[in-house]
Amino acid sequence: MTMKVLMMTQVIDPQDGLLGFVPLWVRALAARVEWLFVLAGRVVPCALPENVEVSSLGKETGTRRLGRLVRFYRGLKEAVDRHKVDVIFAHMNPEYVIAAAPVTRVPCVLWYSHHTLTRRLRIAVRLSRLVVASAPEFFPMKTPKLRITGQGIDLARFATAPPPGRFNLLSVGRLAPVKNHDVIIEACALLKNRFPDLHLTLAGEGPRREALERLAKERAVPLTLLGSVPFTEIPALCHAADLFVSASETALDKAILEAMASGRPAVACAPAFAAWAPDLSFRQGDAAGLAEAVARVFSSDRAAAGLDARNRVERDHSLPSMVNRLMGVFEEACRQQSPSR
Repeated sequence: MTMKVLMMTQVIDPQDGLLGFVPLWVRALAARVEWLFVLAGRVVPCALPENVEVSSLGKETGTRRLGRLVRFYRGLKEAVDRHKVDVIFAHMNPEYVIAAAPVTRVPCVLWYSHHTLTRRLRIAVRLSRLVVASAPEFFPMKTPKLRITGQGIDLARFATAPPPGRFNLLSVGRLAPVKNHDVIIEACALLKNRFPDLHLTLAGEGPRREALERLAKERAVPLTLLGSVPFTEIPALCHAADLFVSASETALDKAILEAMASGRPAVACAPAFAAWAPDLSFRQGDAAGLAEAVARVFSSDRAAAGLDARNRVERDHSLPSMVNRLMGVFEEACRQQSPSR
């Protein structure tokens, strides 16, 4: 079916460390719909297809909350009344659904992939026609409205490259307690005698930075702390590594899949990863188990392991497959007469 879509998102900015992928999604969606109108809290101009119109709520210019609210409803009215959109796609922000659903009969589809369950999310789920997550474990409540699409990794951007053939470990993510970077450092301490050239790079900012730096010095682990890295630089960062590691307690992080798409094997402990790639997983908090998994990769054919990693992402989490599933969700939402709240 021919479709017009209103997408609501936090940021349009190719350089954003967390949401730099959104313009890629916009381009992929635009190729499948007649017209795509994007309302974003903050906008940095970038090249987008001709059938895409972007409107900012004004965060980049310091617009106050009331002004952003006025812009939101002005954009919503234009999309619904003038352009006759078929579906509203709210990305990550339940507040967008709460603000839009009561004033329009256009079906809302909420994308939410996070472990945090809030009262606002519960309300947004009731108001949404359907809800979407990248994986079941990324949606924090049970609902028959849930549909799964995969993560949507752009395989063209994260192209494969031969591994450096050294012993460079990489982890990308906020330096927060839930990410358990200390487990990675302890694992490196166990590995450094076996692999004297081993080096760990952490990309991300957060409250644990100084503590992690101290721990690495105490354990004599070579460590580079890059701070926040723009999304456009992540592919090169992955190519400079031999292996991606994650000790995060959360679900299958996008950073893991981006590294795998780049042809780098990953070792992780998230339950979803363990079910998906049991040969590359370890128990949460188990530094010795992580060290053993890393040693297995370093002692194997790394190029073959990297190719297998990319193939897994291509099969289950590529951008085209995600957009196909998302379009199916939009069509299902349009077919339903009214949401079951």
